[in-house]
Amino acid sequence: MKKTYIIALIIAVVLGGWLYSGVFNADSSADEVVVDEIRSEQMTPRVRVASSQAQPYTAQVIANGRTQAKRTVQVRSETSGRVIELPREKGATVEVNDLLCKLSLEDSEIQLDKAKAALRHAILEHKGLSQLNQSGYQGEVSMANVDVTLANARAELKRRELDVQYRNIRSPFKGLVQDRPVNIGDVLQPGSICAEILDPDPLLIVAHISEGQIYSIGEGAAATAKLKSGETVNGVVTYTSHAADPITSTYRVEIEIANTDFALRQGLSADVYLPLYAVPAHRVSPAALSLSDQGKVGIKIVNSDNQVEFVEVTIISDTIDGVWLTGLPAQVQIIVLGQENVFHSQTVEPVAVSAKVVGDISRKDSRADRG
Repeated sequence: MKKTYIIALIIAVVLGGWLYSGVFNADSSADEVVVDEIRSEQMTPRVRVASSQAQPYTAQVIANGRTQAKRTVQVRSETSGRVIELPREKGATVEVNDLLCKLSLEDSEIQLDKAKAALRHAILEHKGLSQLNQSGYQGEVSMANVDVTLANARAELKRRELDVQYRNIRSPFKGLVQDRPVNIGDVLQPGSICAEILDPDPLLIVAHISEGQIYSIGEGAAATAKLKSGETVNGVVTYTSHAADPITSTYRVEIEIANTDFALRQGLSADVYLPLYAVPAHRVSPAALSLSDQGKVGIKIVNSDNQVEFVEVTIISDTIDGVWLTGLPAQVQIIVLGQENVFHSQTVEPVAVSAKVVGDISRKDSRADRG
């Protein structure tokens, strides 16, 4: 009986000791967890920052444009006649005064000789009557009649000379024969089209700009256009419209570009880059951008007190090397890594990284986006 009690007592002591040990171990573990949490809350988070200095950046308007010949003229006949010669085909290059259409003379030369003879007769008659008038044998009325006759003879001769000249229809400027709607044997009347001449040098690129941007674009400003072929051309703004298009409410802008070899054609599409004004801006990786609780785009920076600030920014350009922003101070520490883990006014420990590292990160992000 005593032996049974002894065994029970031993078991009770062992169980009590085991339970007692577990309670204190649990309390010790809980204390360690609390200490770790306190330490975690007291630790200052680290963020990587890059020093950025504002640089002058010229803002641009990007507009859709199209090439257009500076002038296109329909060369018309100024007299009647049958086409007997067409020395220039469509697409041919012509110089100033090159022959485009030649008309038959018909009786033009005969009429010219007749006008010359009539003028000689009128001159002699005028000379004889003038001598008689000086002697008092002719009145003022007779002299007035011969004056009129002489003037008419001169006018008729000039008209006949022009009629012969108009039989050779010539190019008014250097350019290309865009169209030639007549054939040999056709009869032209005054006003009939002989050929259409296009002047492709200088070539125009025409774009349309909104009313909010037109006042920032001045004549004489440099402009750049990128054609769909990939070719980039430079030019100068030569015209800005003072009247908006009634349908689109946009303003016409013309840029002149050199095209001496006529390589560029009319009607080519182009992206036109028009400079507006220079502003101080920062270039950053798109990965550094953040959104506020209100959905505003901004950048998280570290101020002089090592506190996080969220600054709203305006993106003025997006390039392959990064985005250009305005709205930041001239000199600023931008959080480039870890910005998603910190909040406004939080104290952090900034770790500086070089601009090269930021650029590498930006390029990797770009490749990842494209992939």
